Amino acid sequence: MHTRATSLHTLLIRRLLILAILISTAVGSFVFIREFNMLNEAIADRSRLGSELLKMRVQDIAQMSKAPWQTVVQTALDDLKNIPPQSSLGRFVWVSVRDPEDRELAQLTDPDFPDRELLIDAANLQIAPKGNEKLGIKPLSRIYTRPSFATLMLIEDDSGRLLGMIRGLYAVKPEVMTTFWSNIARSVGVSILIIILVSALHYPVIRRLLDGLSRLSINLLDANLETVQGLGSAIAKRDSDTDAHNFRVTLYAVRLAESAGLEPSAIRTLIKGAFLHDVGKIGIRDNVLLKEGRLDTDEFEIMKTHVQHGLDIVNKCQWLKDAGEVVGNHHEKFDGTGYLKGLKGEEIPLSARIFSIVDVFDALTSERPYKSAFSLDESVEILQKGKGSQFDPKLLELFGTLAPSLYDTYSHHEAQARSELKRIVQYYFKGDIGELMEENFG
Repeated sequence: MHTRATSLHTLLIRRLLILAILISTAVGSFVFIREFNMLNEAIADRSRLGSELLKMRVQDIAQMSKAPWQTVVQTALDDLKNIPPQSSLGRFVWVSVRDPEDRELAQLTDPDFPDRELLIDAANLQIAPKGNEKLGIKPLSRIYTRPSFATLMLIEDDSGRLLGMIRGLYAVKPEVMTTFWSNIARSVGVSILIIILVSALHYPVIRRLLDGLSRLSINLLDANLETVQGLGSAIAKRDSDTDAHNFRVTLYAVRLAESAGLEPSAIRTLIKGAFLHDVGKIGIRDNVLLKEGRLDTDEFEIMKTHVQHGLDIVNKCQWLKDAGEVVGNHHEKFDGTGYLKGLKGEEIPLSARIFSIVDVFDALTSERPYKSAFSLDESVEILQKGKGSQFDPKLLELFGTLAPSLYDTYSHHEAQARSELKRIVQYYFKGDIGELMEENFG
């Protein structure tokens, strides 16, 4: 029980951590987008203000001076150079005043600014006059460590005639980006902390609920397994006055399946099918089922119907449907001469091919009302005669290496076989209830 509880708690913790990561990622993305948009808006406002100030300065000088337009522009830029606009966000590192045909009249640049020429070229390509738009501000792709914005401001006279335009490059201060990322980290960190605290508060409640679900699942599983074993034993006792065959043949099938490398889920299917392989015999009349000696042709045809009866029974229960692999195919033969469907070779489910070998082996080595038990060597020799015709050759060869040990350990030791099978069922069905729950609910 401790192992099962540990597995479930591990599953719960893992799911809560995944949930915390997903929520933290979503919150982090939201915070990043919000902060980045706010920063962009603030920088755009600052760029717009700087451009408006320069435009107003050009217009003021033009109104007060009779000098040529180019001289007016240069005077305004000289003023800007002598009193550079500063802000808490950044500054213009390039300003270019142009005529209506976009020919440069004058410019102001910061010669010490990194990658200046690359950014200026990018700014000129990024923004251009569009229709009636008198101001444009666009963020540039990050060429170096700080983001920057290209700006465009149209200059008009009182009548609305275009006098020129101002192109600019506005660079953000490094401290601003440091503060930006600090805010992101702080917001995400707080979000993660809140999520962890909420998860920690909910964990005991969810754990208790999960423990209760685990107990209910185990109880239900116990009930299902007891029903399967009880039903299989009842049919076996009706057939031969003992249910030892069911226990041994299931044990043999599991050992052969393990050697063949079957997955645990396939072995669980095999166990259910092995217990219930002859459940359809409940529909066979006693005069046929309990007849001593060989059955005649008509009686054998009646006996063959137990396969379909068995399928009808297991298919009515969702938990037992997979057992139909064995119930419906354990009388198929490798060469296609078996029944119910006459499947051939690997058309026959692997679990049924495994079971058919061990079923015949146990029948040969067991005493029945109509025969004595064969020895190990005699039984193996009989099995070999069915190699490639009745049985899968590879599986039969593999079982040949296991048969002596299985025979010596369990064939005449019913109590030991029952005990070992109980341990196997515990291992495959309840050894890791967390794995089973993950299979069904994960």
